[in-house]
Amino acid sequence: MATTTLSQINVYPVKSVGGITLSNAWVEKQGLMFDRRFMLALSDGSMVTARKYPQMVKVNSLLTPNGLRFTSPNQPPLTIRYSDFKMQPTPATVWGDTFEAYTTTDEADDWFSHVVGKKVELLFSGEQSTRVREKLGHNVSFADGYPLLIISQGSLDELNRRSDEQHSMDQFRTNLVASGSEPFIEDSWKRIRIGEVEFEAVKPCERCILTTVDVQSGKFRPSKEPLKTLSEFRANEWGGVFFGQNLVAKNEGMIRAGDEIVVLEYKEKEFYQDNAPKVHALKCVGREEIARDFITFWLESEKDLPYKPGQHLPIQVEIEGNAVSRRYTLSSSPSRGETLAISVKKISGGRVSNWLAEHLQVGDVLRCEAPDGAFHLEENHGKPTLLLSAGSGVTPMISMLRYMADKQRLNDVFFYHQCSTEADIPYREELEQLSNLHAGLTVLISLSQAPLDWFGLKGRLSAMHLKQIKNLAQREVFVCGPDGFMQQAKTLLVQAGLDEAQYHQEAFTAGRVENLVEKALTVTINSKVFEGDNQRSLLEQAEDAGINIPNSCRAGLCGACRVTVVDGKVTHPAVPALEHIDVAGGEALACCAVPSSDVDIHY
Repeated sequence: MATTTLSQINVYPVKSVGGITLSNAWVEKQGLMFDRRFMLALSDGSMVTARKYPQMVKVNSLLTPNGLRFTSPNQPPLTIRYSDFKMQPTPATVWGDTFEAYTTTDEADDWFSHVVGKKVELLFSGEQSTRVREKLGHNVSFADGYPLLIISQGSLDELNRRSDEQHSMDQFRTNLVASGSEPFIEDSWKRIRIGEVEFEAVKPCERCILTTVDVQSGKFRPSKEPLKTLSEFRANEWGGVFFGQNLVAKNEGMIRAGDEIVVLEYKEKEFYQDNAPKVHALKCVGREEIARDFITFWLESEKDLPYKPGQHLPIQVEIEGNAVSRRYTLSSSPSRGETLAISVKKISGGRVSNWLAEHLQVGDVLRCEAPDGAFHLEENHGKPTLLLSAGSGVTPMISMLRYMADKQRLNDVFFYHQCSTEADIPYREELEQLSNLHAGLTVLISLSQAPLDWFGLKGRLSAMHLKQIKNLAQREVFVCGPDGFMQQAKTLLVQAGLDEAQYHQEAFTAGRVENLVEKALTVTINSKVFEGDNQRSLLEQAEDAGINIPNSCRAGLCGACRVTVVDGKVTHPAVPALEHIDVAGGEALACCAVPSSDVDIHY
């Protein structure tokens, strides 16, 4: 068995700012020397972290013989000396622990206030922190809960193997990195010795939104990675996500990079259900040009992949060494055998679409997950229908049309598609054939750049176009296309008398909060009233108003920030912890819920 060694030692002098890699370190019971001995705080002593101010991670730290030096983009460097500290006792709060810390310098306060964009103080723990945690029986620095954290290289490698994005140890702010390729070997360690120090693994480390901060840009990753991937295979039954092991030192002493990690006692690994989607291989068996810069790829799977007409296929391709995932609606119909099809339109800036068009050839293999999606026809659908699309939004519509044709349900169906020119009309021959074969199908094509000899509809979707559709208000309407097209479609359809319950839409872009136009709202939290808005989460707005709702992950994973909506409405993105709260009973997650009306919240 290969020897596991300590490959890296990191300290983070100020909580949430950039760290320093050391060749050796002195271990105290309160943590590594120089680690989390400083913290930014508000005037009441409450901690300020990169969970809310992600730009903090871009501050670089350097140890000097008599203090520290900090650098940050667009600011002059800051040098502080221990001898200059005011050392005035002041309260400090880390989560539920309130204890005594010390002030540093006015210059440091001003410098870090400029970084954060809010008035803060730089606090010092003192040589020995006065924060004593009962669970440990001794003092701890400004760290979240435990003095040290260890992660193995094999664990990071396994995460990167599963994730669409690449991640580094910097994101996880670990003190110790263990060598080796076995994923999560650290989960099996109960007691270890490194150099002169014995450590005990006391608890898996629960991860939060801070791991999603891009350490280069100082901004949150919109993808919510790596939490998204970790939640698939490292989450407990309550949605908490775990990565790394918290350690406590049983004695003080020196550790060095390269020291062997000697396991003194093992424990049973924590169990996490692996709910990661299963990956399937699809072989490309055909390429078909269906319009200008619009290609259908026919795909065969060794295993049957059931789906409903309108659902999409999550695929993954490798571009320049990076795994990239996208979802493409299946243009094939489940009524036509096991061969699947996706139709891809080349567009400016379309990284994956353009790659597929230029590189995916017959014989190549695509990796995919099982088809899914809430936008689809039901199996027994037989109502009067309108299929309304623009651009590449035609793909779910052709799937639905093919399905209804095969099931002999094209009795009263209108198919409307908007595109630029005749060369852009997709599936033109097939649409003409279906129209000739089925008297109950009406195909309407509108060109925004129509030639003089075009006798079909012209221009963008309008109320005049919708007048071509008989009994519009009685139809089930399915809409797909660019955001602007769908907004216009919904407005026109509702004005024409369509019940919104009969309107179904699908977009290829990420979902947005319903309230796009900002408006002021009255927010009441535990009887405290303030003016809020319909753009930010309840948690963010509460904190700005000086209300500290209990929270942890800030990413909708753990449920620690659950509140009760006594009055009013909020909107929620689809996050894992929603499954573990009583939404029907009025519970909401403050870190994700955005008020859409005046609200009264209790916690």
